[in-house]
Amino acid sequence: MTPSSTPDKFRLREIEQQLVADLHATSEQTRLASNEEEKRGALQTYLRALHRFEEFAAKGIVPEEFLQQSGRSH
Repeated sequence: MTPSSTPDKFRLREIEQQLVADLHATSEQTRLASNEEEKRGALQTYLRALHRFEEFAAKGIVPEEFLQQSGRSH
């Protein structure tokens, strides 16, 4: 993740929507986990998604894969 080379505001909104969707999906996976091992793995995935969203929302840090996608599409 890098704080510079920021995409335009429309791309930032798309990134935010994807990060929120990932956060919701991982939250649902955590809720649906049926045993302790699944819950532990789902919780780790959720915490990673939460960290990525916090970094983006609070610090403006765009996850690296979104910067790569942005570079390929232009």
